[in-house]
Amino acid sequence: MRTKRAFFIVIAVLVILDIAAAFWYVAGRLNNDDEATNPFDTEKAVGDSTIVGETVPDKFEITERSAYFVSKSPVSSSKPDVHWTSAKRYKGRIPVSVNGSDAIADLLKHIESRAFGLETGSVNTCAAAFLKSPKFNSSASIDYKSVSKAPQVRETYGNESTIKIYPTFTSDYLLVMAIDKQDYDGTTRTQHMSYVIYNRKKHQVLEKENILSQKHLPKILALVNSHIDELNMGGSLNLRHAANLPAEITLGRKGILFVFESGSIADIDKGIIDVFLPYSRLKPYFTAEFKNIVEANNGYWDYEPVKFDD
Repeated sequence: MRTKRAFFIVIAVLVILDIAAAFWYVAGRLNNDDEATNPFDTEKAVGDSTIVGETVPDKFEITERSAYFVSKSPVSSSKPDVHWTSAKRYKGRIPVSVNGSDAIADLLKHIESRAFGLETGSVNTCAAAFLKSPKFNSSASIDYKSVSKAPQVRETYGNESTIKIYPTFTSDYLLVMAIDKQDYDGTTRTQHMSYVIYNRKKHQVLEKENILSQKHLPKILALVNSHIDELNMGGSLNLRHAANLPAEITLGRKGILFVFESGSIADIDKGIIDVFLPYSRLKPYFTAEFKNIVEANNGYWDYEPVKFDD
């Protein structure tokens, strides 16, 4: 489990092809002499594979864009120097080929939908639509103008909305893409995380029901709540039992993270809560498809989240 995205896991337009990442992807596989192990045999980390096998390193395109807006009129006559402001920022490390194939329209469609609520066939087109108009901390219609740099934020009259898209984890069979959406209204920062899990060999998106057997969801929920009890014994988070499994899960080399939204199982100021369960404990509750993937999987690689340049 991790709170505020940093507790348990150490998870101009700029456009470049991320060739360096592809190189280190291969180097990380070839330079690790640990023997790969069956993740169902232990709750410890699965060893890296020493064999690249038939998979090809993925390639990504990095794009960063920002847009800034200021109201033409002050917030009120009593505050003539204070204006409504809006900053929107986007950064994506988007796949252009996966396992040697650029036929990844289904993957991109799911990324677009999760990040922007759109499906245009182009992540960059969706990002441009996101950046086109401001978001002000006001229900009133505000006449505004675009500015070239981040405006000064006064009191609670400034809003910042950001979207970051990036890979978190890959292996012979799997690629996991994260979508990190944050909003700041001058007082409170909110965050929503979602994930797209992709079968690199079949070129198919894996939904939660493709991973976890639906008939066993009550048993999986019981495991999650049992682990929450264990965590409460060793800390002061005061986590509540989950009434349902969260909408979002994500994968790593060791197991599955159940991603609970802020306020769902803890006080809202504790942020997003990730509850981790190793593959070995979840084995009886996998679909046959996903069990086969975990048993055959190798070649693990973890990515760092993208960061804005300034």
